[in-house]
Amino acid sequence: MRMLIGSTIPVPHAGRSEALPSLVSAKIEARRLGRCKQIALIATKEFGDRFRSGWVIACVLVWLGAIGLTSFFGLVQIGRIGAQGYERTVIGLLNLVQYLVPLLGLLLGHDLIVSENEERTLRLILAGGVSRTGLLLGKFFGGCLTLALPLTLGFAIAGTVIGLAAQDHDVAPFLRLALSGLMLGILFLGIALAISTLCRSRVQSLVVALLTWCLAVFVFDLVALSLMLSTKSAGAAQEIEMVCDATHVNQAADIHSGFDDALNAPSRAITTRADAAPGWLAVNPVDLFRAVNLSKQTGFSVPACTTLLSIVLWLALSLGASLWKLHRTDL
Repeated sequence: MRMLIGSTIPVPHAGRSEALPSLVSAKIEARRLGRCKQIALIATKEFGDRFRSGWVIACVLVWLGAIGLTSFFGLVQIGRIGAQGYERTVIGLLNLVQYLVPLLGLLLGHDLIVSENEERTLRLILAGGVSRTGLLLGKFFGGCLTLALPLTLGFAIAGTVIGLAAQDHDVAPFLRLALSGLMLGILFLGIALAISTLCRSRVQSLVVALLTWCLAVFVFDLVALSLMLSTKSAGAAQEIEMVCDATHVNQAADIHSGFDDALNAPSRAITTRADAAPGWLAVNPVDLFRAVNLSKQTGFSVPACTTLLSIVLWLALSLGASLWKLHRTDL
């Protein structure tokens, strides 16, 4: 008892106790900056490898040629050759973008992780202090940069030439096509990253990526169309008869006719109630892209909140599955 009373208990200094939280926060900040630097280095290396291989330059040339040919020869079947306006170019380019951009995203991302695993470099990278989350995000951002640069350059150069040649200043549809096409490619790049993480070999990853492309571009629409025909057979049969019957003059079926007679007649675009847009449209990124760019022609528009929610959910699902699988992988 006397020893406890007489002994002196060291009391920490006030300055030292105040410095502890600042030291902890400084260490957390340094670790965060280190992870960001790792992500930036991996993304830069991924982009540099693709650029040196000629992938970026080839995509730029492909997009310039595709947009230029679509604008100048998009109406050759009716005897018109020359630079068309932005809206006509968007209509002609829509199918090409919705088929080619998802394929580019899948081909670009299908081997991001599985190639490192096959070449036995994944263990070396992680042993060098790179976290699995940092590796995955670096690969993803590097792929996004590799995909965004050729698409942006192609749309920017071709859009400038079309505006100057056709004397068209209504660039809004063309910008919407470019932004939505870029987002479509990023979504499929995330899906490809998940495929690359879940598969064991490059061949398996490539096969799954091609099957995913066929499912999103072709199979989903066929299944949705069959469901609509089975649930709304009467109305669908009448619409199909009206569109397919050669004796009816259905000018609404020709999208370009709405532009030719816009000054002399009311718009002949297909009119549908805005609330008639099916909710499952946001399930497939390809259908969502098509609905965003054809809102004027189809008569309904997808709400911005639905579009944003679909993008966030697809990115969260693909990146979350990739992180889950990579953290469970035993190296």
